[in-house]
Amino acid sequence: MDLTHVRRLIDLLATAPVTELEVEEGCCRIRITRGGGAQPEVAPSAPPVVSPVVGTPAALPQSAEACVVAETVITAPSYGVFHLAPTPGAPPFVTVGQAVRAGQEVGLVEAMKVFNAVRAEQAGKIAAVLVEDGTEVEAGTPLFRLS
Repeated sequence: MDLTHVRRLIDLLATAPVTELEVEEGCCRIRITRGGGAQPEVAPSAPPVVSPVVGTPAALPQSAEACVVAETVITAPSYGVFHLAPTPGAPPFVTVGQAVRAGQEVGLVEAMKVFNAVRAEQAGKIAAVLVEDGTEVEAGTPLFRLS
């Protein structure tokens, strides 16, 4: 399952009147639930949260028992410009390999000079930063992957 497909599923959940979506393709399974984090101003419900994501079919062994590795994705709480650091030139909130705790601020999304905190919904370790600093994002855009 590629990132584009995951983003489409997140967008679908954001506009659908359901709070959970689960899709299985071969030995890959993804479950997306809506809840937690800050709510975008234009939507009446919180942005979707992806958990768990299981690797891509090409990267996984053929046995179904091997599809047990779970990762979590931290998503953008609203539309805006994503910032990895609190101010220009300051060190980033988090770096790859850093442990984070539930509720810890890991980035900012700026829209019309209003800054919304991006927070980890669960403890883990930053496995990847999925969006570059200064990139325009939409609500639900995957920003970080936790392991």
